Amino acid sequence: MAYDRKQTGHEVAQANRPDYRVVVGRAEVPVGEARPFTVLDAERAGTLKAWVATLIPARGRRPDAAEVGAAEYVDATVHEVPALRPALLQAVDRLGSSFSELSAEARESRLRELEAADPEAFGMVRDFTYEAYYGHPRVLEALEAETGWRGRAPIQGSPLDPFDESALARVIALPPRWRSPDVGADQAPPSHAPTLPSPASGEESP
Repeated sequence: MAYDRKQTGHEVAQANRPDYRVVVGRAEVPVGEARPFTVLDAERAGTLKAWVATLIPARGRRPDAAEVGAAEYVDATVHEVPALRPALLQAVDRLGSSFSELSAEARESRLRELEAADPEAFGMVRDFTYEAYYGHPRVLEALEAETGWRGRAPIQGSPLDPFDESALARVIALPPRWRSPDVGADQAPPSHAPTLPSPASGEESP
């Protein structure tokens, strides 16, 4: 997860709640996997799906956050960390069961009110939604198609530009620089393994 410690200067909205940035480290919820709701009932799930879709609406090739399972990701995360459930339930109930039926502008207005009234719960859902969304393969593919940015490059690597491989010939020709696992501690290293020089006369070995 993205948050594993409390940020300096952060004030918890309600003293009886744990800081989600600290306790979320106990959750291991893979991004991009299809899953059912386990904490929220159908009505509350509909409200949360409308919430995350309002936070990140569809744009160009990019789907809205509800389409890629961000609401289910939030639900699964608080399922893994029960201490976070009350904050989510209270925030969803504050929005009300009719939230999903409102216009986009009305939903945005209600979310601004929620953010002012309960910034901790709002911030928790916002951060978990961003994590689920911007780590989803479908979103990463859309971003790459639109911008050329490869979000998975650090994991998958990138192709090298063509170059003159003969420039590596000297290095490739060097003998291995490791000890064979078949050579025991009481055996002499193979001839290609480097050996350290013996200490000069009068010097002590380290």
